[in-house]
Amino acid sequence: MYSMRKILLVLFVIPVVFHLQSCTKETGEDLSELSLGYNFYPLEVGKYILYNVDSIYWDDFLKAEIHHRSQMRYECVDSFLNGEGEVSYVINVTERETPTSPFVPSDVIHATISNNRLITTQSNLDIIQLTFPIENGKTWNGLAMLPLEEHATSFPERFQDPEYVFEYSNFDEEYDPGNQYYKHTVTVNHIDQELNNPEEDSTAYAYKNYSKEVYAYNVGLIYREIVYWTFQPKGPAGQSGGSGYRKGFGVTMRAIDNN
Repeated sequence: MYSMRKILLVLFVIPVVFHLQSCTKETGEDLSELSLGYNFYPLEVGKYILYNVDSIYWDDFLKAEIHHRSQMRYECVDSFLNGEGEVSYVINVTERETPTSPFVPSDVIHATISNNRLITTQSNLDIIQLTFPIENGKTWNGLAMLPLEEHATSFPERFQDPEYVFEYSNFDEEYDPGNQYYKHTVTVNHIDQELNNPEEDSTAYAYKNYSKEVYAYNVGLIYREIVYWTFQPKGPAGQSGGSGYRKGFGVTMRAIDNN
C-alpha cells in the first residue's frame, strides 16, 4: 500500500497550497490582483494545509479494488535561491492514516515562481501547475518539463495523450468541493478521456484518463481529482488475453484546514 501511495504522490499529486479561507472570510478583501493569478497560489514560510485524501487502486493481478483514506499535510518550512537566482520554497509533506495518528515524513516539494509560471518539483519531477495571468480558455503544456522516459515508469502512458493540455475555465466563479464554499475560484482542466465501460461490455478494451484541479483566490488548491485506469478483456477460450480487470488508480484531495 505504501508503494501505491508513493505512485499517487510522485505522479502528480503534489501541489503546494496555503492560506485556506472560506468565502465567509472574504468580505472586504482586495481583489485588484485577481486576474494576475499569483494569489491563487500564495506561498509563505510557516503556512500549512491539511487534506483529506480518498484513493482507490485497481489491481488487475489480485482482481481487487482497494480503497484507502488518509490525511496529508503540506507545510512550507524554508526558502532559498535556486541556481537561476529565483526564490524556491521548501515544503515538507507528511502523512497519517487517521486523524488521531501521528504524522510521518512522506516527501519534500520545492515550489518556484519562474517566468510567470508556478513550477512544483518533487522527486526531480517538474510540473507547471499554473501560468500567469489567468484567463478562461488559456492553455499550456503543464508536463513540458517532465522527462517521461527517465522517471514516469508507473503508468507512463497516462501522460502521453496528446490531449493532456492544461486549460483554465470557470474563472472567478463559486465552487464547493464538498466541505465548504468558496467565492472566487478557477478550474484547471487537464484531461477528460474515456473509452467503453467494462461494466457494460467486458469484451472491449476500455480506459479512463481524467484530471482536474480547482484553486481559490487567497487560498490555493481546494480540490483535486485524478482517475487513471485501463482494462484489457480476457481472450477467447484457449487464447491469450488480458486479465479482464481494471488496472490503475484514482485519488481525490480536499483541503480541510490551514493556518
